[in-house]
Amino acid sequence: MQKSAFIGNKKEAKTTIIYESQGRAREYSELAANLYSGCDHGCVYCYAPLVTRKSREDFHHPTVRKNVMQKFWHDAKELERIGETRFILLSFTTDPYQKLDEDVQLTRQAIKILHSCNLKVSILTKGGSRSERDFDLLSANPELSQYGASLVFTDEEMRKKIEPWAASTQERINALKKAHDLGIFTYVSLEPVWFPNESIELIKRTNEFVDFYKVGVLNYNSQRNAINWKKFHGDVIDILDKYGKKYYIKNDLKKY
Repeated sequence: MQKSAFIGNKKEAKTTIIYESQGRAREYSELAANLYSGCDHGCVYCYAPLVTRKSREDFHHPTVRKNVMQKFWHDAKELERIGETRFILLSFTTDPYQKLDEDVQLTRQAIKILHSCNLKVSILTKGGSRSERDFDLLSANPELSQYGASLVFTDEEMRKKIEPWAASTQERINALKKAHDLGIFTYVSLEPVWFPNESIELIKRTNEFVDFYKVGVLNYNSQRNAINWKKFHGDVIDILDKYGKKYYIKNDLKKY
């Protein structure tokens, strides 16, 4: 759920597309924006159809939100006016680099707008190589940019079944390495956790070029009942500490 007006740096800003996130989402980013309605990645575990009150079929046929870039520009100017310093996440209920973005390139426009207003952008995507198109913008303003990928599976056949139209895991990993080599701050979202052993393996495969990890659980799916979350909590902290990585354990996992 989002609010259309919020307080930033003790000054009120009236916005419509950039919003204050609520609940679990706030652990990822206090500010966010969704440029599209829906997502064509088709992930089985996705919570967004429920949140946006759409059928999964409708949700998997995304559209551009009406007048979204005009509103986004207005919001960015408002946040520039109040001196906002927090990162703005692209995106929560859609992916900024789904296939639709190849044609309309709203994400590139959004990054340019945010940077022109001296605002910070945080990317979170399963788009893989599609996202590399905008690494020139992120690397040109590293102090204003973060790039993250959601990683769930090492088993590519399982990935195709659960995340059918998202980029392969290896493609996402390759994009993370390229971003890091360009001096962009990188992070990985290990959420949802479908198979704990695969999440641990993903840390082993990426720790050399990922600056930060965010670790959560699996919600809204019966697969969560098959997982020993207390053991995973201990195992994931042990390996992140072993590699000396910075991380955030989300509250749903922290309670174990």
